[in-house]
Amino acid sequence: MPTTSRQRNTQSNHRHGVTLPDVLVSLGVIGILMTLIFPAVQSARESARQLKCRDNLRQLGIASQNHIATKADKFPYTATNASDARGQQLLASVSPHQNLLGFLDLATLAYELDAEPQVVNQTQFPPTFADADCQALLEVPCPVFLCPSDVQRPGATNYRANMGYGPGVYAADSPAIGGFIGNVSGAFVHGRSTRPFEFRDGLSNTILFSEKLIGDGSAANFSPQSDFFFASTSEIFTEDDAVLACASLPLPNPIHASYGGWTWLFGGWNSTWYNHVLPPNSRIPDCSEGSFEMAGGGSGAYCARSLHNSGVNAVMADGSTRFVSDQIDLLVWRALSSRSGEETR
Repeated sequence: MPTTSRQRNTQSNHRHGVTLPDVLVSLGVIGILMTLIFPAVQSARESARQLKCRDNLRQLGIASQNHIATKADKFPYTATNASDARGQQLLASVSPHQNLLGFLDLATLAYELDAEPQVVNQTQFPPTFADADCQALLEVPCPVFLCPSDVQRPGATNYRANMGYGPGVYAADSPAIGGFIGNVSGAFVHGRSTRPFEFRDGLSNTILFSEKLIGDGSAANFSPQSDFFFASTSEIFTEDDAVLACASLPLPNPIHASYGGWTWLFGGWNSTWYNHVLPPNSRIPDCSEGSFEMAGGGSGAYCARSLHNSGVNAVMADGSTRFVSDQIDLLVWRALSSRSGEETR
C-alpha cells in the first residue's frame, strides 16, 4: 500500500536532530578531555626535550674526556678578555666550547677560527669580533650547544662551564684585584687548563657544565631568569658579598646586560661561564659589580638556570649526567662546584 503524504509527514516529525543542548554537552566533554590531555602532551614533550638536553651535555662530557686523552691530560682551556693576575699578559677570549669543536664533529668549524682572534665581547651589545671577517662565525648554528627547551638562537649556547663558587676569576694570591680561593675552585679556571689529578673530590663529584638561559637581547626590560643587572657596589670579593649585592635589586628594571649566552665562542660570565654563588633557578637575580665596559662581565653571581621543571641538568667531570633539583642545599651545590675541597656529598 503506497505511503500517503500525511504518513510521510508523521514519520518525518519523529526524526530526532541534534539539539543545542546536545552540542553544548559535547563541546563541554571535548573541552574537559582537552584540559586533561593537553598538559600530559606538554609534559611528554618537555620530558623529551629534557632528555635531549641531557644528551647534549653528555656529548660535552665525552668530548672533554677525549680532549684529556689527546691534549696532554688537560681539560679545555678558557679565558676572557683580561690581563693575568700580575697584569703582565693580555689574555684572548676563548671558551671551552671552542676547544671542544674537534671532538664534537665540528672540526671544519674549528679550522675556520683564527688561532688567537683579537676579540671584543661587549655586554651592552651582541658579542663581536674585532675582525669583521670573523663576525659570521658568531651566527653559525651548533645544536649540540642548545637546550631544546630554550630559544634556538643560531650561534648561542645554554651550556656553561663551572668556574666554582666564587664571584670572580682571580685566586687568593691576588688580593689587590679581589682574589678569593672560591674564584679558582671550579672544574675550569680562568687563564689555564685544569688536570684530572686536581679533582681530589673525584671527577664524578664535580660538575663540568650546567645550564643557563639565553638572554632576550632587550635593554628595555629586565628578565631575572636570563639577564644580570649591574649592582651599585664595586666590592664583590666573596660569595656572600655577591648574594647581598644581587638581593638588593634597586628597581624592577635596572641597568642590565641582556645578551647572555649569545655566543659559544668567547670566555667570560656573559657568554660561556657560570658559578655556584646561588642555587639553581634562584629567585635572587644575577648581578655584576662591573659595567658595560667590562668585557665578559665583572665579579658577581651567575646562576645555573633552565626552563625544566624544578631543576637543571648537569654533566660531571667524568662524563656522567645528573638532574639537580632547585631544592638542593646551597652548601652541597657549592661543594659540587669545587674540584678539590674533598667534599663527597
